[in-house]
Formats: sequence, structure tokens, C-alpha cells
Amino acid sequence: MLEQLQQMFPNLVTNTNETKMDTITYKWYVTNENDIIGVPKDELTERETKILEILLTPYKASQPPTTEREKLWMDILFQKEIPKKMMEDDFSPFHFVYFSLSDESIDPESFREAIRGLFPQKTSILWENNHEGVIIQEEAQTMEDFVSYSEIIEVLTTDFYMNIKLFVGPTLLHIQQALDFYGWIKKCYHLTRWHNHDVLHYIEAIPYLFLHDISDKEQQMITNSILNDVKNDEELLKTVQVFLESNSNTTLAAKKMYMHRNSLQYRVDKFIEKTGIDVKQFDGAIAVYLCLLMRTKW
Repeated sequence: MLEQLQQMFPNLVTNTNETKMDTITYKWYVTNENDIIGVPKDELTERETKILEILLTPYKASQPPTTEREKLWMDILFQKEIPKKMMEDDFSPFHFVYFSLSDESIDPESFREAIRGLFPQKTSILWENNHEGVIIQEEAQTMEDFVSYSEIIEVLTTDFYMNIKLFVGPTLLHIQQALDFYGWIKKCYHLTRWHNHDVLHYIEAIPYLFLHDISDKEQQMITNSILNDVKNDEELLKTVQVFLESNSNTTLAAKKMYMHRNSLQYRVDKFIEKTGIDVKQFDGAIAVYLCLLMRTKW
């Protein structure tokens, strides 16, 4: 296909890791062979543009991937195809951190270097456009590896003299979740970007998301991502719901459940351990409670 395209468009260029993409002069596409090509905009008629968009995939990102891992993630998120290698790997938990920059003139390589210096985990970066993109963190964080996103914002703001916003997505366990959740996390960011904080975690965003007219599928996605591995444990979910409806009063909740106080406390602690959400804190409590109410719809 590449040879045929070069015959049609003699000034077509292909992108390599060593070249920067000129998004002003060229329109960029990805071929079926995963080659990234650029066609001069002034050589494209409206009809040719429509044909290329049918035959090829418009390349959304303004910067090319620089590592093999980023290329694999690009296939998943932009080409909607999970590479065989990703399916066969013993895959670690991962999460998306969607970022937005106030200045489009940032040097992508400097930004990439800064991000990789701040995050201890295996990290990939893909760009949506000149000022937005996603940081993909693989491997679960331990307490020793924990990174404060507020501190990251402070460092990046100081280094690049611009405002930066981060939307931190939930931990995902299965690679099959990646495509749907990437689109969802991107939408979550845009629905909540009026929020005053520079860093917004998914758990904090839940009440704001339910204020919007989101689809049943999206509501179910929220519920499944919050309740995760315990979503089918009816006894545990009932205990947590009664605990929250009792104003987080363990003694009162135990009486309502006809249980010993220690048994109820054990179940609450088990929920926190399995989900990573502290329902004894306000943000965790309200997010979980809304999801417990919402799940009764299905």
C-alpha cells in the first residue's frame, strides 16, 4: 500500500523515531502495516482527504511513539487493536493519567524526559494533540513507590513555566479494558476540567460525573471500576452500604446487620483492602455509596 500511496502522492513522507512531525504542512495517517505517513495538505483535495480517511487511520497524536512499548499502546488506543504480545504477556495492573498543558509550544522530548524522571514505574506517553495526551503507568504502586501527583505538578510547572492539569484514572487489571477506558477517562477529564484543582483523581470525580447526562454504559463503567473485584460479593456490598448509611458508625451498623462489631469491621476492612478505596474517608464513601445505589438499576 505504501508504494501505491507514494505514486499517488510523490511528496508523501514517512515518519521515523528520529524525525519530528510537521502537523502544519502535513496530514498524518497510519497504514494497515502501522507505517506513519504524512501527505502535504496543499496537495489534498476534499475528495482525496475523505478517501484517505476511509482507507487509512488518521494519526491523532502530534508526536510519534519513541519506544516499542509506546508503539504497542498506540496500536491499542489509536488503532483499536490489541497486539498479540500484549495479550500473551503476564500483564500488570495499569492506569491512565490524562494531562493537559496550557502552552502548546512545549518540547515533547523535554516533557517526556521530565515525566520519566518523576515516575518510578514503567511509563509510556502518547500525545492526543499539541497540548494533551496520556501517561500510561504500568505495575501497581507500593507505598515505597508512591508518587504525589501534586508534587509532580509543582515540579513540572516550575520546569516548564506553564499550567498543567492531571486526571488520574482508576487501576485497571485487564488489557481488554484499555480502549474503552481510555476514551472514558478522556471524557471524564473534559467533563470535570472546570474543577479548580490541578490534580483530580477518579474517585474524587465520581460525584461530578453523575451530575452530567452520561449513558447507562458509562454509569455501569463507573460502577464496575469502583466496585471492581467485589462487585459480585453481595454480602460484602450490603455490609458496606449499611455501614455508610449508618454514618460510618460501626456499632450502629453492626446492630442493624445483627453482627458482632468486630465482624462488621473486618468486612469493611476487607472491602478497603480489595478495592483500594477508603470508605471511612469522605471521597471514598460518597463514590462507593453512589455506585451501590446505581447498581440497583441493572
